Amino acid sequence: MAARAYWSGYLRLSLVTIGVELYSAVTTQAALPLHQIHRPSGRRVRYEKVVPGLGPVPSKEIVKGYEIERDDYVLLEPDDLDAIKLESRRAIDLVQFVGHDEIDPRYFEKPYYVVPRDGEAAEGFAVIREA
Repeated sequence: MAARAYWSGYLRLSLVTIGVELYSAVTTQAALPLHQIHRPSGRRVRYEKVVPGLGPVPSKEIVKGYEIERDDYVLLEPDDLDAIKLESRRAIDLVQFVGHDEIDPRYFEKPYYVVPRDGEAAEGFAVIREA
């Protein structure tokens, strides 16, 4: 299976902005994706969204909710969730380069690597990488 980018955005150094993608540098093989299969037909088992006592419900009738007491929920509409989303930054501003020994090791929880998003970004990426 091809690797998927964990994040994509931009590196910005002064007036230069280039598109980049972030990939995990390690993979975990511990989780083997197994599916439930209906033995007689050989087909994969799917799960229906159902309400006890009502039966299957269409996705358009499902909203998010926060439980405030047992079986008592505050319903949140998609517009409500959009209103409280944090602003997402799609750019990383490079302001200073430091040696790897200047970074506390506790920040190295999981390694990643950055690659230019496309051929147009490769030249600018190479300049920043060498810096």
